[in-house]
Amino acid sequence: MSEHQGFHLSVVLNGAGSHPAAPSRPFTPDAYARLVRGAEAGLLDFVTVEDGPGRLDSALLLALAAHVTERIGLVPLGPTTGDPAAWATRIATLDHLSAGRAGVRPRATTSNPEHAQLLTVLGTPEGDRRVAELFARAGAFLTEATAAWDSVPSPQGRPPLALLAHATVPYRLAAAHGDVVFVTPQDTAGLVAVRKEVESLREEAGRAPGAVRVFADVNVVLGDSQEAADARLAGLEEAAGEPFTSDAAVFAGAPEGLADLLQEWFLDGGADGFRLRPAVLPDDLDAIVAGLVPVLQRRGLFRTGYTARTLRGHLALAAV
Repeated sequence: MSEHQGFHLSVVLNGAGSHPAAPSRPFTPDAYARLVRGAEAGLLDFVTVEDGPGRLDSALLLALAAHVTERIGLVPLGPTTGDPAAWATRIATLDHLSAGRAGVRPRATTSNPEHAQLLTVLGTPEGDRRVAELFARAGAFLTEATAAWDSVPSPQGRPPLALLAHATVPYRLAAAHGDVVFVTPQDTAGLVAVRKEVESLREEAGRAPGAVRVFADVNVVLGDSQEAADARLAGLEEAAGEPFTSDAAVFAGAPEGLADLLQEWFLDGGADGFRLRPAVLPDDLDAIVAGLVPVLQRRGLFRTGYTARTLRGHLALAAV
């Protein structure tokens, strides 16, 4: 059974949090599993976890979390490199372990030398050509990888693809291949423009209306009041030695104020959902679950219980 009430909600569980000065803590696999259980207590659609140098493998972390949760979606990072069939098998395995709750966040990937060369030509015609080639390769990889799911069936058919995008080239990749696209507007007008562009590219790719869910990313610093949140943010910025800036919007305030922002971006901006980036873990995740979610529920903007068991079901995506 699919479900959709109001908008969708997810969180990023990366390291100690999205703020550079978030206190470093020993996040063991068990600690990550506790964070995912906490997010499930808030009835969130899914969590995303990333990995990389110095970090534990995101798919393995979420495989452990699958055994201690029942409904929440689990979305690890999936760089578009290596053998596409092996990539597909890795995610299909997580989907089996979670009984249909897996997704994956593909990321277009370069080698270290290629990345260094790309940085020297960004913003030039040559840089534009190389970026286009990079994302074209990622698209070809995803075509081959998702086709492999037909020979390694997973419980929900095909696990959803969720891509982060900041500009037209990655929007095009998400519109052609993604089920969810994470975007990073700074205001309502920016969100409207991004939504319009994604929909145009989705139509260009020949996909049906509603095939792609648009999620806006927001960094969150929460407090019981505006003053408390401002004090938390000031303390973090003092520790970092600079203001908190990000590719995504930064919100500091009480849960009611965050609910106001999300409601505006849902009703006026066209967002299907949101991916919140807690500034400090587990503090801001706890505030999302205990403070924000009840406010959204009272406004009729968020579910009061899970009715689906797969990630595709939570997102009301057509079966594939």
